[in-house]
Formats: sequence, C-alpha cells, structure tokens
Amino acid sequence: MQKPAAIKKICGGISARPNIDDASLGPLLIHVMQRCVTKMKCAVAAPILHSAGQATSYKRSFSICKRWGSNVLIILCLYFAALWLIFSRFKLIRWGWLSGTVSVLVGALILATFLALFNYLTPSGRITVIGRVVEVTPNVTGQVIDIPVKPNAPVKTGDVLFQIDPLPYQFKVTQLKASLAAARQQAQILKSNYEQATANVAGLEAQLKYNAKRLEDIQKLYSSGTNSEFKQQDTQIQFETTAAQFNVAKSTQESAKLALDSEIGGTNTTVAQIQAQLENAEWELSQTTIRAPADGYVTAMALSIGARALQARSTMSFIVEKEITIVGMFSQNGFQTIQIGTPVDIVFDNAPGQIYRAKVEGIPRGVGQGQIAVSGTLARTNAIGGASTFPAEISVPDNMSRDSLLLGMSGNATAFASNAGVIGLISSILVWINSYTAYL
Repeated sequence: MQKPAAIKKICGGISARPNIDDASLGPLLIHVMQRCVTKMKCAVAAPILHSAGQATSYKRSFSICKRWGSNVLIILCLYFAALWLIFSRFKLIRWGWLSGTVSVLVGALILATFLALFNYLTPSGRITVIGRVVEVTPNVTGQVIDIPVKPNAPVKTGDVLFQIDPLPYQFKVTQLKASLAAARQQAQILKSNYEQATANVAGLEAQLKYNAKRLEDIQKLYSSGTNSEFKQQDTQIQFETTAAQFNVAKSTQESAKLALDSEIGGTNTTVAQIQAQLENAEWELSQTTIRAPADGYVTAMALSIGARALQARSTMSFIVEKEITIVGMFSQNGFQTIQIGTPVDIVFDNAPGQIYRAKVEGIPRGVGQGQIAVSGTLARTNAIGGASTFPAEISVPDNMSRDSLLLGMSGNATAFASNAGVIGLISSILVWINSYTAYL
C-alpha cells in the first residue's frame, strides 16, 4: 500500500515505504502529527526565534507561539486522533492514496473553518494591565527630612509621602508677617498725615481770608490818608505769605490724599502687596509636606533622607489604585464581536490554570495610527498606516482583587459573541486547555 503524495509532503521527507500495513498506520499518524505540529509551530515562531537567536526546540517554540497556534494545535491533535481511530483502531476505512488525500483536504477545510469561526465569534488577543502613574514632583525646593511612606505599601489620599525642611519657609513667613504689620501701621500714619494736612489747609484758609479782609481795610485807609504806606505794605506782605503757605498746605494735603487713596479693593497697595507675598510664602510652607494625591502605591522610590528635592523634578512614582485597568488587543477581523458588555475569559501568564471572567467596559474611538500630525505639508501616503489590532478596555474580574494586579501583567483574553453557540462552547474548552498550557 503506497503513501499518498500529500501525506509524504506533510511528513517532511519520511523515508518511502513500499507497503504500510494497518499495524504501522497508527505510529505513522502519530509521527505525522508530531511533524506537522513542530513545523507549524516553528513556522509561526520563526521570526521571533530568529530575532532572538534562540533554539527551535519543540518546547521553546510552543512557549513562544502559544498565543497564535494553541487552538490550531488542539484542532490538529483532535483531527489526527480521529484519523487514527478511523483508519487504525476501528479500521472503518482502508488507508490509500484517495483516502489519504481526502483526509488532508478535509483536515485543511475543517481547520480553516474553525479558525474563521473562532476569529469571528470568539476573537482572542493579548491583554496588559495598565494604570495611571503620577510623577510626584514637589512645588518647592529643599532638603528631605522625613519619608514616612514605604515602597509598594498602600496609602490613602492625603497621607504624607515625604517632608521637606520647613524652617527656611517658616522664617520667610515670619518676616513677611512683621512687614505686613509695619505696612498696616504705615497705612494708619498716612491717614493721620492726611487728616493733619487737611486741618492745616483749613487753618491757613481761614487765616488767608482774614488777611485778605485786613488788607482791603488797610488799603481803604491808606487811600483816605488815614494810614501810612508802611502799614499798607506790611499787611500786603502778610497776605502774600499766608497765601503761599496755603498753597503749600494744599499740595501737602493732595499728596497725603494720593498716598492714602492708593488702594486695591479697599486695601492699601503696600499692604496688599505684602499680604500677597505672605499668602504665597504660607502656601510654599504648606507645600513642604508632600501628600498622596489619591489612594494607591508608591513604587520606584529612589528618594532618601538628606537628599535635596528640587522644584518640579520627579522624586517618585505613584500608582493610582482606582485607575488600574486591563486593556486587550484584538485583531480587527473579529472586532465586530467586541462590544461594551461582551463577556471575556482571561488567562494571566502569571496565574496558569485559572480563568477569570470579565466584560468589555469601553472601546476607544481611535489609536495613534489614525492620527495625522498637524503641519504645513501634505501627508504622504506611506505615512498613513493602519493598525492590525485594536484595543478594548476590560473590567477587573469580580473574583480578582485590584491589589493583585501589577502594571505590566500580561495574558490572553477571549471574547464571546452572544450568538457563539457551539463555537463558544468549544472555545471555552480551548480556553480551559490554554490556561494549563500557560505553565509551559
């Protein structure tokens, strides 16, 4: 009995045997299965293994390619097992050229059909745990005197992360408080000066009126020859002197009024300026205590007591606990299944054998590949590309604590369409099998 050419090609050069009996058909199918599995795995993993310069052993290629080929491998294993049962175990059909060729073609058709159904009804992709990380940057510069927070320990909003030496800022606050008191006292002095200048103007104004009346009387007496010319000249000089003093007093009053009326919102400008400086100094003093912006964790902390923290320079990274989420990357040919509320099965690489149930929470409206940079030149066609995968936000599984989620954790996710039916059931079985292949 001759081997079909298709089987010979798949086997990758198995030495020709003129006759294959039924007893040797089982080992032959097993050998064919192993060769196909190895070749398919290595073909999928070839670019990765070549770039990394790794050996192409079966276990290594399986570990690298389990994301892409695990479903294919399982289908092939089941199909080859069915062939062994039909041709060798129960001998329902004799092995020949025709039966072998038909078996290969049917297997390829089944494989392509299942892959298409899996991609359409139960798309799968890689997931990564991401989160918002706040760079803790102090608003003031100074020497660190205390760090009560511990790395990777949970903290609450408002808890002290570290303390900068407050003494230099306390000195500045004390100095400005003294300056503010002096400025307020000076404002009272300006008010008193204005009142004094006003009283002086009023007195000189009365004196000027008296001297004007007296000069008028003296001039009448001088005209009638009753009074002497000396008396008339003396009265004239007194009037002019009083008038000059009155003008000086009026100028002094105006200057005092301008100084007193120099206000912002009813507050003297000098007082307002020093008050603003004092408020800024008090704010800087409060910023010497750096507190947690939210519930979360401090990680990657290289700060130490005695170090000098610089203004607007990052000192530590803070992970916001409530903003940790899971993002899955799914191929676009099955993305029509990905809708808000779609159930998802998750298998994390660091938790093999466990399956977590979650749902799709959100789908972004775009990714970076669809953005056109704003410039004065027309966009080149080769600069406009598309994404082969698209992200979807996945909820944290109910049976999983947020504390166990580490940024950068990865794994596999499989989404299930509402009309998946039998394909969904088969995919669930494959997910369960894949959860144990994560040990490899």
